[in-house]
Amino acid sequence: MLIAFQDRLRIPWHGGAKRVSPAALAPGLIVPLMLGLAALNANTAMVLMLTLVGFTIWGLRLAERTATRTTFFLSWLIFSLLYMIIIFEFEVPLLELLPEENCILVLISAASLYCFFRTKQLAPQNFVTAQYGTTPRDELPGIAEASSGEEQAEQQEHEAATAHISLQMDNVLNIDDDDLGGAGGSEGASLMHSQPNICEICRKCTPTRSSHCAVCGSCIKRYSHHSFWLNCCIGELNYRWYLLGLTTAELALLLGANLTLTAVCHPFLVVRFLGVPFLLPDDCSEVFEDFELGISFAVAGYALLMASYIGFDLMRQLYAWRRGNTLHEFKRTTLPSRNRLWSNRRTFFK
Repeated sequence: MLIAFQDRLRIPWHGGAKRVSPAALAPGLIVPLMLGLAALNANTAMVLMLTLVGFTIWGLRLAERTATRTTFFLSWLIFSLLYMIIIFEFEVPLLELLPEENCILVLISAASLYCFFRTKQLAPQNFVTAQYGTTPRDELPGIAEASSGEEQAEQQEHEAATAHISLQMDNVLNIDDDDLGGAGGSEGASLMHSQPNICEICRKCTPTRSSHCAVCGSCIKRYSHHSFWLNCCIGELNYRWYLLGLTTAELALLLGANLTLTAVCHPFLVVRFLGVPFLLPDDCSEVFEDFELGISFAVAGYALLMASYIGFDLMRQLYAWRRGNTLHEFKRTTLPSRNRLWSNRRTFFK
């Protein structure tokens, strides 16, 4: 019955009804229920927010460890943004806000959505295509004579595979030599440095700084990581769009949370710059006396949690980028030192 229900769960779409996973619809019920309960009182809001943080960390770790491709986190992100926009535009007392502040928030939010849209749109172009050549194990030359024995068969198969891979490497290197053309000195050396390598999983000749994504099941050019929130890989062509999207999203969430809290709480003036006042919330003890103020306060706290997570991810990405590495390369370089430090600790306590 469950399989039949999942198969019949479809929505109208261009070109025919499209099947929808229950995991993609679950956040549409969880997010408003969580925000509605968090608007009841301060203790409920604190417990739900802490539970949300633990559940998110556990879900991401589980998806990363099992290499599960899911739309749950992308759906969670879409429904969260949708509900935050609705609450901000219809529940927050906009008379407390300046029209310029609302316009700036809308522009920054639109820029962030566009950057993430471009990130997801360019993600398929990061896949290593067949132009580098493939050598799947089932297409390797077989052994013609079965009576030669198992050892001779294994040796011939190994030699055939090695020759096949070497031939493909020579073809790719010949193409690179033609591309060098009139490149001289340092430029030619830098291009020769980007020689392809062989992926041990999909048996493809891939360019350097490429890595295999277990979730997508393909090699990614200049692989950084797989973003479960966008349900795509971050690589060579969409890395800058991803960083720009994180930056604009951080600004939008912080600005939206500040405008919401200063509208529902008692604000105080920090500084006035060029005639524009900069306010911060002072006393929010009365927000749970009214449901509209309470849900606005809960959404602002939820936005601050998202801003904290995005800020941590952005700092980590910028630190790796400043060192000239991707996040995947940074983890690979720091992992041996972590293991060595942990082994030294265990030896010390023994």
